[in-house]
Amino acid sequence: MRTNFDGEDLKVLNRYVESVLLRFGDGRYSLKDANDELVEAFTGVARNRSDLIAHMLGVVEAGDDA
Repeated sequence: MRTNFDGEDLKVLNRYVESVLLRFGDGRYSLKDANDELVEAFTGVARNRSDLIAHMLGVVEAGDDA
């Protein structure tokens, strides 16, 4: 299980969490959607999902399209 994020991965993680929270705050994500997204990320870390950073970056880059 991955236990730390550093460098560029940490920047992506921070931007990802911010994106999810902003979308919830803007009403683009329901509480359930935001919760599901964050749970997916946390469980992805626990499962050592190789595409997790790419998933997070995809959420960030979706921007206003989310």
